[in-house]
Amino acid sequence: MIAYDPSFLRNSSIVKKSKQWFGKQLISLEQMNIILKNYTTGFYSSNLFIKTGLFVFTLIAILAVFGFYSLLFYGLLNMPYKSGFSVFIFLLFSGGCVFLLEYVIKNKKVYRAGVDECLLYMSLGYVFNAIGIVSSSEDALVCCIRALPFLIAAIVRYADRFVTLVLAVCLYAIFFLLFLKLGEVAKIIMPFALMTLSITVYFWAIKQKQKEHFFYWKKCIEVFECLALIVFYLAGNYFVIREASIAFFNMRLNDGENIPLAFVFYIFTAIIPLLYVYFGLKKKNKMLLWTGLLLIPAAVLTFKYYYSLGHPEITITLAGLVLIIVSYTCIRILKTPKYGITFEEEPDEDNFLKSNTEALVIAQTFGRQNAETPSETQFGGGGFGGAGSGGNF
Repeated sequence: MIAYDPSFLRNSSIVKKSKQWFGKQLISLEQMNIILKNYTTGFYSSNLFIKTGLFVFTLIAILAVFGFYSLLFYGLLNMPYKSGFSVFIFLLFSGGCVFLLEYVIKNKKVYRAGVDECLLYMSLGYVFNAIGIVSSSEDALVCCIRALPFLIAAIVRYADRFVTLVLAVCLYAIFFLLFLKLGEVAKIIMPFALMTLSITVYFWAIKQKQKEHFFYWKKCIEVFECLALIVFYLAGNYFVIREASIAFFNMRLNDGENIPLAFVFYIFTAIIPLLYVYFGLKKKNKMLLWTGLLLIPAAVLTFKYYYSLGHPEITITLAGLVLIIVSYTCIRILKTPKYGITFEEEPDEDNFLKSNTEALVIAQTFGRQNAETPSETQFGGGGFGGAGSGGNF
């Protein structure tokens, strides 16, 4: 089902976690050596800079071929059946990208190396272009529904997080556009409907990522989990609701006039990020913690947009002082892992390589029995270099 070798993926996960443990000195050098010898990955996976270079190089190569092909058949694109021919060209290149993707995964053993990701994204991009041409006379809802099978198939086959994000956004868009068809009722219950959907998705993701048979798609499920937290907050954010009501529901508001239940949404805007941070610390859930920290500026900007002190320099200075005080306090509190989360840097695979390079080299070579190479210089017995009693050298 999945394109990458499942055993290699599991071995890669084991090796990565073992390197973290070795960086924390939870396992010994000998144990690290045994793990490296018994759990080989077999994949080629580059660092961020090389991955970016390979991604850009592959992108340029694909676009160059597509451009040449388009110029070659430029005359056909002006025919009456140009739409059908354009769809054929996009689907042809999409299929070609998938073929190359399967080839490099199977024969070149690449894994998240930039090349495979670029081929996957370009294949989906060509499909979306074909869908856009076919659905040009229809609304966005039809386009999203037609894109769903391709996104689901790509996630099942390649377990890519960016494609998962596109799928999640597509599903939320379908829900939103379908809900708009309710008319006047949607104006009232849309925020609460999106909140309910996000809560459902969040707890579904929490439950599913614990299951063993979803091991290879765990990161994809975490994308749904994170997006559900963000959408839940945005669905109750005052700025989002006010502007969406004007854009989608033709609500007319005068200057200084508030939307219905404004005080409820103001409270929601301020409280939810703080609750995310609180439960993130309490449950030792980093996703909740980081999401809450990222949404706090959104809450501040929302209030700043509608209520201003009138002096930007004073506002910026006070905000900077508050951030310094809060940062210093958090560093002091989290310096020791009192709450399960610490300010100290957690050793991951990259930190392991930076700080334990020598140990890694020793671990990879430790225990190997080097075959003894016979020396041409033999001592004794009258051989060359010896002091034997024989008459030969």
